[in-house]
Formats: sequence, C-alpha cells, structure tokens
Amino acid sequence: MRTSLFPMLVLFVVTAPRATAQTLEPRAVVPAGGAGEGGGSSLNWTLGQPASATYSASGNLLTAGVQQPEGLRLSMNIIALLDGPSSPGADRMHDSLRTRGLLPVTEPYTALGHPPVGLQGAGVLHATALLHSGDDAVVDWVFVELRGADDAGRIDAARAALLQRDGDVVDVDGVSPLRITAPPGSYHLALLHRNHLPVMTQDPVLLGPGPNAFDLSTSGTALHVPDALTQRNGRHLLWSGDVTGDGTVRYTGADNDRDPVLQAIGGTVPTNTVSGYTPTDVNMDGTVRYTGTDNDRDPSWRNIGGTVPTNVRAQPLP
Repeated sequence: MRTSLFPMLVLFVVTAPRATAQTLEPRAVVPAGGAGEGGGSSLNWTLGQPASATYSASGNLLTAGVQQPEGLRLSMNIIALLDGPSSPGADRMHDSLRTRGLLPVTEPYTALGHPPVGLQGAGVLHATALLHSGDDAVVDWVFVELRGADDAGRIDAARAALLQRDGDVVDVDGVSPLRITAPPGSYHLALLHRNHLPVMTQDPVLLGPGPNAFDLSTSGTALHVPDALTQRNGRHLLWSGDVTGDGTVRYTGADNDRDPVLQAIGGTVPTNTVSGYTPTDVNMDGTVRYTGTDNDRDPSWRNIGGTVPTNVRAQPLP
C-alpha cells in the first residue's frame, strides 16, 4: 500500500461555557517533534512553539501553532577601550566606579532608551562580578547591538554587558564571554556607552556558532564613520564627552555637552563637585567637576579639536 504524507497543522481546542469566547494569550508548551519515513516519503513534524493564530467560533477557541526556531546563544569576544577612564601612559582603564561602590546592579541602558532586543535578559550583574580585581575588574556597563546586514538601522539583537579594565566585554558574571541570542549570520556590530560616542562596523561581519572575536582597540576593523576612534598609547578608544547621548560631542550651542556638567554641580558655583553614577562624570572617576584637575568639561573641548569651540564631532548610529 502506498503511503501518502502531507504537512500537518496542529489545532488546540478550548471550549468556553455559554458560547462566550475567552481571551487567551498563545503560549508555548514543552517543545516536541520528530521525523518519519515510509513508502519513499518523509515527514518532519513539530509541536509546542508559540501560536501563529487564534480563531473564535461557536464558543470555541482554536489556536494553530507551528514550530519557530529559537536563536542560538552566540559567543562574542569583544575588546574595546573607553577614552574617559583610560589611564595616561597605560593601555588600561581605571575602575573607580567599582571601587567607590557606584556601579549600578541593574544595567542602565533600558532607562536611557536602549532596551534589550531578542531573548536576552541578563540585565543584573552577579554579586561576584564586583569582586574581580586587576585586569578583570569591572569598569562599567556597555551595550552591544547586532544590526541588520541589509539595514543597519534595524536592531536584530541587543543586550547590556560589562567592560573590564583590559577592554574585555564580558557577561554579567564579570568574567565569561558575552553570549547573545541570535541566529548565526551576518550583522553590523555596534557598541554603545552612556557618555562616549558609539561605534559600528562599516560592513556586516559574519557570526557563527563558535567564538566570534572583534578587537576594536586596533585598526583592523573598518567602522561606520572615519576617525570613529581616538588613539592613545598605540590603542584605539571610543571618544568621550557625549554627555547628552545623542551621538555627537558639542562644546557650545544647543544641546552641547558642557552645560550639563555645570548644571550637575548646581549651575552657579563652578568649583562645586558632586559624586555619583551619572553621564556628566565623563572621566568616570565618580565625581563630577566643572573646573580644576580631572574636570569633566575639558574632554568635550579636547575631542572636538581644542581650537574652534563651534566644532562638532558627530557619529550617530542609523
């Protein structure tokens, strides 16, 4: 006897009393699936992934469900350095926010308008992450995005991560390689920090199921704008001074990055200081200063060139 196999549609039926349809949110149950062969034909079947449609008729709810593959947890080995906390004469950043107990336990990027995208989570650091010292000490939170290969303005996956003193971008335990949920493929890789200019690869990069390594502290990767990184001690660093987080550094004019520093210390006495975890702390030492040594106003002036106050350094993402 000849065996005939055909695609299968699975229906879940829920009977509601008195012909009143209930409102049910489609949910996944334990995934199941299999494959079979017979009579020269083969059939693959799946069950239990999120519903594709729900229909109501005669007091019944019918939910059609189909398997939709989840993304893999891609392993990312990213190296990046920030200009603000970089130590003069060394290729390391300081970890003053950690040592002063100012690092937030919960990632700050959702509140700044950069929520995770995809099945990410992991927005709270492990208690042990703050115990690491030396090169593995945590400097701050950063934000990693995988953007569309065909449209760099589309964010396909994104999550917060931690940055170590030596530039390693790691997971919330403070030491493990970053893992991000996304299918293998090509993406524009972007890295953001709350008071530094963002960077993004000029071309899509291929990400596979194995280790994916990217060193943004060298000149080996072309970025989305020329001079997207500053240089110090032979290493490349993200430009500091973007206090407003708009992808530009301005010293004067509307939306400049100098005035918020003055406002943060009270707006009247320029020698005042204030401590805390804030974007106006450009050098990330835990104290906001408008004048004097290690102030947070000068980086904006220096990074627009240091001669023409109306200059602007702009490199917003699409």
